[in-house]
Amino acid sequence: MFDIRKAVIQKMDQIGAKYLLLQFTGADGHLKGVEISKRSFSKVDQVGVDGSSIGFLRTKQSDMIIVPDPSTVTLVPWQENTACVFCDLRSTDETHERIAADPRGILAEASKELYDEFQATYFARPEMEFYILTSDFKPADSATYMVLPPRDKGYFLRKMIVQTLEQVDIPYKTFHSEVGPGQHEIEFDSLPAVRAADSVQYFKQIAKMVALNQSEWIISFMPKPFITEAGNGMHIHQIVNTSSEEMFKGSGNELSEFALHFIAGQLHFAGEITAITNPIINSYRRLVPGKEAPVYKTWGIANRTALIRVPGYEAGRLEYRAADAATNIYFTLAFLLKAGLEGVRRNLEPPEEANFDADTLSLKQLEEKGVELLPRSLKDALMKFKASTLAKKILGSALHQEYYEARMSEWMEFSNEYSFEKQEITPWEISHYLDC
Repeated sequence: MFDIRKAVIQKMDQIGAKYLLLQFTGADGHLKGVEISKRSFSKVDQVGVDGSSIGFLRTKQSDMIIVPDPSTVTLVPWQENTACVFCDLRSTDETHERIAADPRGILAEASKELYDEFQATYFARPEMEFYILTSDFKPADSATYMVLPPRDKGYFLRKMIVQTLEQVDIPYKTFHSEVGPGQHEIEFDSLPAVRAADSVQYFKQIAKMVALNQSEWIISFMPKPFITEAGNGMHIHQIVNTSSEEMFKGSGNELSEFALHFIAGQLHFAGEITAITNPIINSYRRLVPGKEAPVYKTWGIANRTALIRVPGYEAGRLEYRAADAATNIYFTLAFLLKAGLEGVRRNLEPPEEANFDADTLSLKQLEEKGVELLPRSLKDALMKFKASTLAKKILGSALHQEYYEARMSEWMEFSNEYSFEKQEITPWEISHYLDC
């Protein structure tokens, strides 16, 4: 702990910070934090937290410490003299081992597994979609896909967000207005999986804080705030590289055998992992035909109705299109990686490439093509998740059961008041998910 503390303090000195925000993610996916002065941090042996208050951990498992990762120290843009750092959750005994339910640790272990087996690194590049809303929860403007100011009234707020990302060294590519009125997208650059997940967590906080400090508008990552408009997805571009090889690339512009097996694994387990990639009731308002969201377990080159899209101009990456920003991003990346690896290990073959628009086909036509649906509700997804040996292996039996019970409890609470079959965004969803 002394060497870690020393490295963190050195970075705080470089930033000019007198205070440190220790950030970590609970099993529910929410970013948490505790602040400490540099003076106090230089003296303490460890900082403890109550695990029973940060997700699905039971009281008997609640004693833990948070250990900072010095490589993640950066400034807090909205607060002078303050730095933040991402932390791992560890045991309080002399071993200080990672807590089994630590989301960041689960992703780190999956990444290590890939490296140990193939000497390769899993990179992720999320696309973050969100709505800018007024105080009465309406779109801030009528701007749609890639329009310009003055119609795009959110332009300046979006620009402030990306300028803030530059201050904290979160690399991004493009940013623009999206399909829905008042909807926007910021696309990240590729990063190793754990750093990519850290960046997603910090980005969501940054976006909301910029809106809070600069306007009366609200930013929401809720998957489907408006029933008739486009939903907020989090498409995840995936790359696997060694130091000398792009593992998804074959000869020319073809996919490698590794990539095809990786796709097959993700399609094979797609139903079982949807409760992770799409973890809330509102997620399934977005996963409907005709709204640029995947509904079918297909893959295709340059096919935006497919669950897994291979860009027509770049065979070296795979885009998983189902996830949304309500997910625990560490879990989602771990599950996508492990599902892909299972496909590689089992030599699974993907179905025939989908070169058709699945939204235009009838259920009978889809059945004839062997196309399966993703789960249609959180309850359906949880049934597949509960029976999943892959999910149990990744999370461990205790966290797997607790995740299932927590999400099922959410479903039951909603179902006591509303019917999911009714096509509307309920007040319950707005209350529970607007700030997801």
